[in-house]
Amino acid sequence: MKKAVYKGWEVYSLQNEWIRLLIAPQLGGRIIQLNFKGYEFFFVNPAFEGQRSESDQNAGDVWKNFGGEKIWPAPQGWDSPSFWPGPPDPILDGGNYDIFALREHGISLRSPVDDFTGLQLHREVLIDSERAEINIRVRFENKSSISRCWAIWPVAQMNILPGQKDDTYQVVIPLNADSVFQNRYNVMHGLVNNPQNQPEGNRLIINYKYLIGKTGLDTNGGWVAFCDKINGKVFVMSFEYQEGKIYPDNTTVQVWTQGRGTIYSRNEIRQLPDDQELNPPYTEIELLSPLENIAPGESISFTYRMKVCTIPAGESVISVLGTTVIASPLKIQSTGGRLMISGKYGFFSAGMLKVRYEKQHNGETHKCCQEKVLEASPLYGLEIDTDFLCPEPFKGKVYIEFENNMDKSVELIESLEV
Repeated sequence: MKKAVYKGWEVYSLQNEWIRLLIAPQLGGRIIQLNFKGYEFFFVNPAFEGQRSESDQNAGDVWKNFGGEKIWPAPQGWDSPSFWPGPPDPILDGGNYDIFALREHGISLRSPVDDFTGLQLHREVLIDSERAEINIRVRFENKSSISRCWAIWPVAQMNILPGQKDDTYQVVIPLNADSVFQNRYNVMHGLVNNPQNQPEGNRLIINYKYLIGKTGLDTNGGWVAFCDKINGKVFVMSFEYQEGKIYPDNTTVQVWTQGRGTIYSRNEIRQLPDDQELNPPYTEIELLSPLENIAPGESISFTYRMKVCTIPAGESVISVLGTTVIASPLKIQSTGGRLMISGKYGFFSAGMLKVRYEKQHNGETHKCCQEKVLEASPLYGLEIDTDFLCPEPFKGKVYIEFENNMDKSVELIESLEV
């Protein structure tokens, strides 16, 4: 843990071999930037660089949208005290948070007490010493004298470089097969037929086209991914889905895309300009915890992870596992006396990618004596394009496995039977 200066702000820096996290307690306790060996994942609003978030400057109709990743209460609304009417919010979104614990790889922050919501927000941020991963625990404590009902709402604003081509950036979310929504997702703001929303099989891909909109999903997959296809950089937020619980707007994940267009919000029509300097591009990944009643003096908590890796350039995110992103699934072909194997992956930690097969012959399974091993790292994507000598027509199973360098644990990524 070190003190540093970032774009004019005093921040605390947490880092490991792969990532550097910059935390600004005076800006609502937000993580203002996540740096991955020079690649910056979070949007930072150039209009407010270096500015402070004093209450008198961040109240009323003025919202200093600094960027980064922060915590809000949900549900959001303006019709009753049971809804959070921000942003702007001079306390939870823009207040000066206390630091009540500092460690080599972690920091704990605490907000001022917000009289409107009755909440005091506690947040513990820990950077993993062995992975390109951050573990975050948020706690809402009810400091009022009456029972309150809130959900915890982490919001990460992802950086979109101005002037990039459409579909350079994507947000990918697994769809819920038993969704309450007709299309397995719900358009909450913007065009009903928003061309950014592209369902593909069991995923929704939101291809960024500088169009304003918001999409909500009741995904039970436990992850959402942001992908810069040109650079192959991937950011993942993962969480535990709690079946049977009530979530705000029936959604566990919401995605906001900032851009040109028209929305209806706060009882008025808003037109946003087609000008990337006045209206800078970014997209938001938003997680939601279940709605829970909080008695006076009691609290609720929500834990989630942020992790980053690299996949081969030009690819998308097919699936997210514990240590691995699948960018192109395992394919095998047996021809000409050879067993040809391909696939594309990214990794949240360093290790070894192993390719092996088991062959069946006369009803018996024979473990292969051949194994291909590739070195894996969060810093680069791996493309498997290998083959084994296999003179007989192949019948058996191919395995792709990842062995972590630190604890030697092995994760099965994919297997395919032929």
